[in-house]
Amino acid sequence: MSLFVIDESKCKQDGLCAAVCPFALITVEAGKTFPAPVDDAVERCINCGHCMAVCPVGALTLEKMEQGTGLDPKQLPSYAQLTQLVRGRRSIRCYKKEPVDRETMARIIDLARYAPTARNSQLLGWLVIDNGEEIRRLAGLAVDWMWHLVAEKDPRAVSYGMEKLIRAWENGSDPILRGAPGLVVVHAPADYLLAQVDSAIALNTFELAAFALGVGTCWAGFFAAASRIWPPLQDALQLPPGQAIGYAMMVGYPKLKYQRLPERIAARISWR
Repeated sequence: MSLFVIDESKCKQDGLCAAVCPFALITVEAGKTFPAPVDDAVERCINCGHCMAVCPVGALTLEKMEQGTGLDPKQLPSYAQLTQLVRGRRSIRCYKKEPVDRETMARIIDLARYAPTARNSQLLGWLVIDNGEEIRRLAGLAVDWMWHLVAEKDPRAVSYGMEKLIRAWENGSDPILRGAPGLVVVHAPADYLLAQVDSAIALNTFELAAFALGVGTCWAGFFAAASRIWPPLQDALQLPPGQAIGYAMMVGYPKLKYQRLPERIAARISWR
């Protein structure tokens, strides 16, 4: 099986594909030869698509990947527009009751799947829960985990004020998932060392895409922590065999509208 196909009628022999390959899997003598894969290229290629994406004439096509659409620089947001997106995003903790429709959720995830993963592994899976009763049940299992930590006098119970959170739950509030009508759980193989990193990058992309469509999100830190070590919650999630949670995020339509862009502390930068 060949790694890629070269349309020799288009190829300019400029060597761009070879220059951009992160593992030096392409050989080409600029202006003299057409690109060719090295001997073990098929085994080592991570199918990142850099070689295909950099070609200005579309002469290279990976066997395992379609050409895709062309990049339109005119469609890229300006820095000012990107500033509004990044600074305007808020962690939403007050939601309307109706869940986000599945078509919109699928649209957001479809964009989030383009977030980078280590070595382009693309090992992440997505679990979307939009049943309010089920979300409440899962939040309750996270509270059970907190009860366990309090009973064991675990230092984390004190540092995170878990007794107060438990009391809030008992009084009818939801300090775990904030009454969100939706919950997104990103998961990966349990033995994958970079699962949390890849999941966080994917969910960061997810939350920006969601905000662009009027959907609110919030990182579900307590829930994710409980899901990693509390067997009853792990069983309740029913992830595919061999999978473990990477991270989780609350999702729903915001009940309130934010009007300002609050400042944050200045970046702490060291230059060398």
